[in-house]
Amino acid sequence: MDFKKCLKAFKFVDISKDLYEYAATFGANLKEKNLSEIEIYLSQSFEFCAAFFGALAIGVKPILLAKPIYSGDKFVINDENFGDFLDFSKSMELKFDQNSTFFLQTSGSSGASKNIQKSLGAMIDEGLFLKDELGFGEGDKFFASVSHQHMFGLTFKVFLPLISGAKAVSKELNYPEAIFELDLTNLSFVTSPVLLQTLVSSPRAAEISGLKNIICAGSALKSELRAKIESLSSARIIEIYGSTETGIVARNLGDELLLFSKVKAGLSEDEALNVSSPWCEFFQTSDWAQIDGSRLTLKGRIDRIVKLNDKRVNLISIENKMFESGLLKDCYCDTHPKFKRLAALLELSQEGVKLFRDSGKKGVVARLNELLRPEFKNSVRYFKIVSSLCKNAQGKFLKANFKLLLEKNEELSWDKSSEEGVYKFKTKLSPALGIFMEHFPNLPLLPGFVQLDFVFKFARELGAEIGDQCVVENLKFLKFVRPNDELCIEISQRDEKVYFEIFCNGARSAIGRIKLGL
Repeated sequence: MDFKKCLKAFKFVDISKDLYEYAATFGANLKEKNLSEIEIYLSQSFEFCAAFFGALAIGVKPILLAKPIYSGDKFVINDENFGDFLDFSKSMELKFDQNSTFFLQTSGSSGASKNIQKSLGAMIDEGLFLKDELGFGEGDKFFASVSHQHMFGLTFKVFLPLISGAKAVSKELNYPEAIFELDLTNLSFVTSPVLLQTLVSSPRAAEISGLKNIICAGSALKSELRAKIESLSSARIIEIYGSTETGIVARNLGDELLLFSKVKAGLSEDEALNVSSPWCEFFQTSDWAQIDGSRLTLKGRIDRIVKLNDKRVNLISIENKMFESGLLKDCYCDTHPKFKRLAALLELSQEGVKLFRDSGKKGVVARLNELLRPEFKNSVRYFKIVSSLCKNAQGKFLKANFKLLLEKNEELSWDKSSEEGVYKFKTKLSPALGIFMEHFPNLPLLPGFVQLDFVFKFARELGAEIGDQCVVENLKFLKFVRPNDELCIEISQRDEKVYFEIFCNGARSAIGRIKLGL
């Protein structure tokens, strides 16, 4: 394959500039710096490709950063200085060595991110294989919600379309409004399950019907989400399993996860998957797996098996058992950082929120323990309800966040507005608020004194001098305020008095006034 010829022919549908010309110009200008390595973080794929291929062609090793966090000891190419290397009076004919190398950073979901060395030849081999294996060609157009700075985006947004003669959209389109601006007919979408879930939940979800292919990776594509996509679109759904270290390993087209035909897989003594392929010499993963011919079953991560009371406990199995309750949208289990007992972070589903409103945290935990006890006894001793597990763009939970979320106190976010002297403060009361764990354990509600604290806080923000001499007058509570309710506090001031009304889900729940004192 003539890689240079492919690069010369590669086009971005939203950029009219000649990529090869920009890469040749960038390479010629960069060469004058006499560098051996550079760090690259560029938001647009066109500029990224110009810098990336321009650097490779002159023997400069690019380090592709997962985030714009720079080492401080290497020359950086970013959005601010990319234009400094576009003196078009300087150019050169690019020459590519397939043995030339670069670095990609891992996601860091199980620890600190690492630099992984890759070669141009391995990326080309992978792209050629995908072109033939999945049947991509000159008529295809790719766009992505994932970054070209990561392995998945680099493979499917850059190398695959480049090698197959297809086209791509340069912009990273990672929110629904931008995606729905495109004519999606016959496009191939490179994305993650996280973004797909957002799309199918959108009022404009039906607009994905014209997609030709949906290629996703980063986390498991749940069967419910696949079914929802299939009800909205006839697109071929290609779920990819792989990693920065291994490249592509397996794919699921709807039935099961199957190893790619050129991937050889084996298991270590502790049943951890290892792989080799034309684009990966050999790599031992930490993924607990089962292999049956070409069929690959992923059972979790080896590093998520812990020893507790001289017994090995699989944290994934505990999470899966808790999911059976129907109470959880998401969860994560690990060893408590202080007490060496298992703790679980719980993100409640609609059913879970309903049970929490009816029975509090005690009711939720009792239901979960009922499921866990036959197999795991009382292994999980601590449960923490959170609003969100705050997964990254790839749908992965960063292990480093476990301790943070376990110890974090949930804070309210308020929307503020005003109209004709009436100031409005609105929020939604997450079940994760600490106050709901205390008042009252079996019937959680927002106490009156907390509601008054909100009133005092906002009145002070508006300039009211509320001190020890003020008097709360004519205070009436009309209904309970509960978890997941929408709360609106309306405040006005006249005649040395602050008047307030509190609304719960649009209905008045409290009313009163505060007489200001000196």
